Amino acid sequence: MQLGIVTLGHVHAEDLTALTPHFTRIEQLVLDIAPHDSLTKHRPELNRAIDAASDDWILIVREREKISDAVANEIAGAMSDAKAWGFRIRSIPMYAGKPLRIGVDDGELRLFHRRHFLRRDELAVQGTVIRLHNTFHSITFDSVEHHREYLGKNAVPHSSLRRALLFIRYALGARTFDANTLRYLWIEAGFDSGGAR
Repeated sequence: MQLGIVTLGHVHAEDLTALTPHFTRIEQLVLDIAPHDSLTKHRPELNRAIDAASDDWILIVREREKISDAVANEIAGAMSDAKAWGFRIRSIPMYAGKPLRIGVDDGELRLFHRRHFLRRDELAVQGTVIRLHNTFHSITFDSVEHHREYLGKNAVPHSSLRRALLFIRYALGARTFDANTLRYLWIEAGFDSGGAR
């Protein structure tokens, strides 16, 4: 089997190595767009990348996402079984080695057969779309210290009152009691990072 990978932002080759045992050839096409932008905002660029690919199956990977052995196995199985022409894959943000519990992610179309890809505003394929069981992991910060160091260099601190108010807003929006997620939100609320990360 062969696979074309469209990468958004800077994706390291080692983040894709779990795929290599399953494919005789992997072709990487790089899109120089903001890694978290909606793909519908960049349809011309995405269409050109898909047209340039020489493989029938296309996988989209965003910056900071890592592909585990489990998701690589499921991708290879989904392609060989061909029970659908498109597959949604969820991406779980990881913070200090644990998942962040922020919002509900139903996944987005990330794996599809290019002959069934529809060239309209939203990402879609002609035919069945199935969500894969396994997920990508999107690495935010490896540790709390790394998070604080990054914000200390790239953001402006908020006052204590503003931090408390922002934290309450973030926590209510997240609807979680997960300690790791609340710690992340508390640190984020302390700085005006301008949405940099």
